Amino acid sequence: MAHADIAVRSDGSRINVVTQWTEKELVRAVPSSRWDPDDRVWTVPLSWAACLQLRGLFGDTLSVGHDLAVWSQRELAERINPALALRERIDRVDSSDLWSWLLDFQTAGAEWLLAAGDAALLADDMGLGKTIQILAALEALLGRLSPEDALPALVICPNGVKSGWAREVRDRRSSAVPYVVEGGAVERRKILERARTDPHALVIVNIESVRLFSRLAPYGSVRLARCRECSTHGEQTLTPSRCEVHTKEFNRFAFKTVIVDEAHALKDPKSKQTRAVWAVAHQTGVCRRWALTGTPVANHVGDLWGIMHAVAPHEYPVKSKFVDRYALQSWNAFGGMDIVGVNPATREEFYRILDPRFRRTPKHLVLTQLPTVVRPTRWVRMSAKQERAYRELEKRLVTRLDTGEVLLAPNQLVKGLRLLQLASSYGDVKWVPQPLTVLSRCPCYGAGLSAHDPACGLAFKIQVKLAEPSPKLDAVMADLEVLGTRQVVIAAESRQLIELLARRLDKSKTSYGMLTGAVPDYEREAHRRAFVSGDVRLMLLTIGAGGTGVDGLQVADTMLVLQRSYNMLTNLQLDGRVHRIGSEKHNSVTIVDYVTEDTIEETTLYPRLRDKWERLEEINRDRARLTAAGLSPEQRFELDRRENALQNAWLGEP
Repeated sequence: MAHADIAVRSDGSRINVVTQWTEKELVRAVPSSRWDPDDRVWTVPLSWAACLQLRGLFGDTLSVGHDLAVWSQRELAERINPALALRERIDRVDSSDLWSWLLDFQTAGAEWLLAAGDAALLADDMGLGKTIQILAALEALLGRLSPEDALPALVICPNGVKSGWAREVRDRRSSAVPYVVEGGAVERRKILERARTDPHALVIVNIESVRLFSRLAPYGSVRLARCRECSTHGEQTLTPSRCEVHTKEFNRFAFKTVIVDEAHALKDPKSKQTRAVWAVAHQTGVCRRWALTGTPVANHVGDLWGIMHAVAPHEYPVKSKFVDRYALQSWNAFGGMDIVGVNPATREEFYRILDPRFRRTPKHLVLTQLPTVVRPTRWVRMSAKQERAYRELEKRLVTRLDTGEVLLAPNQLVKGLRLLQLASSYGDVKWVPQPLTVLSRCPCYGAGLSAHDPACGLAFKIQVKLAEPSPKLDAVMADLEVLGTRQVVIAAESRQLIELLARRLDKSKTSYGMLTGAVPDYEREAHRRAFVSGDVRLMLLTIGAGGTGVDGLQVADTMLVLQRSYNMLTNLQLDGRVHRIGSEKHNSVTIVDYVTEDTIEETTLYPRLRDKWERLEEINRDRARLTAAGLSPEQRFELDRRENALQNAWLGEP
């Protein structure tokens, strides 16, 4: 029989587990379990998750010591039960003037953030005001605690919404003072120096820049680059600014609160930006970590671990054991294992660990005033030369364009990319000379061949440039004439396709705004304001640059989507730009998908998005909650329409 109790150690409190030798494999299944050879016991982190996992593994054969029983009862009474009581509440919980500017369900969300303790993931549907719930909870912390216990704080968010966070802080007259980290390297460091001297600082930085101001957290066997100052075996040419373990600006900043907006960006634990966020969030002195995203899962339940490790590292310490216990896996065609859902055998245990840290409010439950979403599919056919190039590339992995250039697809991944490009428009091939750093690796370089000789395999890189004709753009231009003066958002995955449309609009002397990666931050904000004010009626955006976190686009009642992304999260985020608080002034919201017939879009892209949506629903559980709330027939019809949108679009939803 196994026995568990609390042991106070120099590195913090842990749970000592005494087992028989036959139970070794069971206790090893607990994340971060370790064998202590001195005391001859197993140790696991002291957390609510570890308690549930031990009980789930050992069942009634596990005996619990007095100290652990007292701790678990206190945790249940002080954190778990209050958080669960508020988790699904949507009525007002605060009658004072403090949160008078919040909607009822937003007050419940702000109070839940406070009840959840030091870590929480707010996953309300897109457009429900997650930002203002976070700011309301932060302001309440300042009132209930001394400012030193809540500020300074760090907000990590997409680049396009930094100004939006600062604007919300000023509009709400918060006690926090926003410092937006932007500009050149010298200017950004000056901003951080000013913020360091302000005890009420709220530092706002885009997620891509965090690794410039922080060291990286370790993960598995991923190697950390070290300079000679950090290690005698470090790289001699590596400067401290590029060293991945060197202490940097954020690591010297005494943050009390770390907030991660659009936290689904942390799904890949191997990425440097994810590990930089971990390093900042896990610093000694950080009292609470809040994450917010309307789409917590991109592909499967494994994506959730990176977010939860950021906010609650003691409950989600090791990904491999998390996946082994809670993920349902299946063999793929290449002999590897894919995660296909939540493991039914441990589903309830997984939810009992997740739910006290996870709150999700579906849009249909609280914003019944929002208009119905209409999702027609606009089918188009490829032009003759576009179809010829597409079919040849699909069959032979090579095709010759009208210009005489040869377009190759050396592998299946490139083939899929090229087919998606040709499904939207025709293309040209551009030969780009490689830099000397690449050419120096070629055995031909310096052996008599010119650096720009096509005979050298590494001398050039092939780039495909989208070009006319494009039947999708033909259809869009025709539809814009029908829509008249209505404001319209036009989105695509490819920036080239958006720029191709922009050139057409320039020829027709049609004004528009643009949100792409090539547009500077200050111009993006100017374009957004012009669209919100009605000075321009068209907003062109790429899904990557304008599909996440951008507010104000709900002034349009129509969105035309030229291309969808394979990333299901960005697609849902994109739809949320026009269907959110503020769109209730429209009778309906129309989201039109442009799909090319008999192409990879129809046969592969949309079916895969359907599978990913089903895996997201396992985490969100929107349908079960809405059904339990007792929807009207009209609401059930709208929910079915939303649930089946991605499933039916590829079949030709009328």
